[in-house]
Amino acid sequence: MTRQQDHAPPDGPITSLNSMADKVHADMDASNIASNAFAEQYEPPNDPASFNNLGVELANQGRLDEALACYLNALALKPDFADAHSNMGLVFAAKGNSHDAITCYQTALLLRPDFAEANNNLGIELKEQGKLDEAMACFERALASRPDFAEAYCNQGIAFHRQGKPDEAIACYRKALALNPDDAETHNSMLLAMLYSGRYTPAEVFAEHRRFAHQFETPLRSAWRAHENVRDPHKRLRIGYVSPDFRSHPVATFIEPVLASHDTTQFEVFCYYNHNYVDATTLRLQEIVEHWIPCKHLSDEALAERIRVDGIDLLIDLAGHTGDNRLLTFARKPAPVQVAYLGYPFSTGLSGIDFRITDSYAEPPGLTEQYNSEQLWRLPQAFFCYAAPQDSPSVPDRAPLEENGYVTFGCFNNFGKVTDHVIELWAKLLARIPDARLALVIFGIDDGHVRAEVESRFARQGVASERLILMAPVRENHLALYNTIDIALDPFPFNGHTTSLDTLWMGVPLVTLAGLHFTSRMGVTTLLNAGLSELVAQTEQEYVDIAHTLARAPNQLHSLRAILRKRLRATPLMNAQCFTAELEQAYRRMWTTRCN
Repeated sequence: MTRQQDHAPPDGPITSLNSMADKVHADMDASNIASNAFAEQYEPPNDPASFNNLGVELANQGRLDEALACYLNALALKPDFADAHSNMGLVFAAKGNSHDAITCYQTALLLRPDFAEANNNLGIELKEQGKLDEAMACFERALASRPDFAEAYCNQGIAFHRQGKPDEAIACYRKALALNPDDAETHNSMLLAMLYSGRYTPAEVFAEHRRFAHQFETPLRSAWRAHENVRDPHKRLRIGYVSPDFRSHPVATFIEPVLASHDTTQFEVFCYYNHNYVDATTLRLQEIVEHWIPCKHLSDEALAERIRVDGIDLLIDLAGHTGDNRLLTFARKPAPVQVAYLGYPFSTGLSGIDFRITDSYAEPPGLTEQYNSEQLWRLPQAFFCYAAPQDSPSVPDRAPLEENGYVTFGCFNNFGKVTDHVIELWAKLLARIPDARLALVIFGIDDGHVRAEVESRFARQGVASERLILMAPVRENHLALYNTIDIALDPFPFNGHTTSLDTLWMGVPLVTLAGLHFTSRMGVTTLLNAGLSELVAQTEQEYVDIAHTLARAPNQLHSLRAILRKRLRATPLMNAQCFTAELEQAYRRMWTTRCN
């Protein structure tokens, strides 16, 4: 339900149906879509409903340009066909064109103001642009028209999650599931939100993951088939990575050095890409691997059959319960060995996934086995390898404290991780250092309602707005933001990961709070592998004390800024060849276990 966006919003509000329709058709003409030729090829009945229905079918198959041609034919016959306008918006959204998607939805709503689906889809696009207040209004209008609209409740939940309100999000997801219990996507969203909330124990979170498996995997187990893969412990292994994130995304950042370092004499690599978006990262990864299979258009059953035909020995999931995952393909057990890795910081709950890759810092033996349906496979050092962005700015010689005269704390993680309990602890820290500031990067902060809500949450803990530096995310050279802070604060119970490594790379010390499960110990494995055990707190009071002590030690901050990048580069965290060799050894041993 979330999409990569790449275009500016419309220049202004709708002024007339004709002007908006003219713009849509002009844009379509510019795309050189041969709608008439396409109609002749398929020869559907010459009526708008049939063209629209054919467009829906083609869009479901991932044939987006052909679907657009069908919708154009429908609109040529019936310009006021609201459904065709709305469906065309879905295709533009799938292609990453938010601008024209919004145009189509708004046109549909001019024609039919109570069109619940168009309101919901418009809300999704506005949400992705950070216009959370406007998005919420769209979802409310959708629910006013259709009180049983489960998807609108789900999207409300996603918007709440973006605002750092996981518990409100979970309440929305439960409403959606009460209306549509078989919606796996909403289940996924709720499971992810539970990891962000501090209200649930690891046992409660795991129980919910097992309920997901009972509902969606258990009915499929009777159809599991024997695998015909040759059980040779020494053969060249066929490994398949399944992900929607082979694009500009943190998962791609971590998996790219692995894909580039694989020993192709021992491993034949397949990437199953579950997304339509293609960017420079996607193109680069396509060149690295031997087999590239786009699979967004395939059903779970069809993808499982393709994996069987490809003879995959080890199938690795890189998404877990995040958006656009293919866990229901894994639930069909298409490969003899299935592995959860990297993209989700908790058990999948599925019994069909045999192993989950971790390490002894994130999950010391005996700590979390009871919260995993998979067997934990601990790598000898870290569970990941970090590759710093090639365009990284240099680290300044002087810390911001030396320029500003006061210390600046910062957290550049997804603000959804900043719960009220996190704010409460940060407020205690700021109270001990009255002149300190706190810098945060928040999606949608340029929305006045979002800013007021964030400031209000801090004000309730006694933190005045003038002590906050609230910034919108930036795509270009985002690492330069780290040059504005002295000390980074890791959120909890959902720690940072990519952000934590970026923080250290930019010479900024990070303070983390060690928790009791993987999600809350990603900061532990990062800092211990980097030789920074002194920055790991075991209690909330120690978390505040470490940050306070650092803030009062300008010489230490200065020296850390000078050495952190060099230290990180010398650790196993940035040795792609060594890490990939360890990962390959794990794959080989998993396969040998299967053979035996």
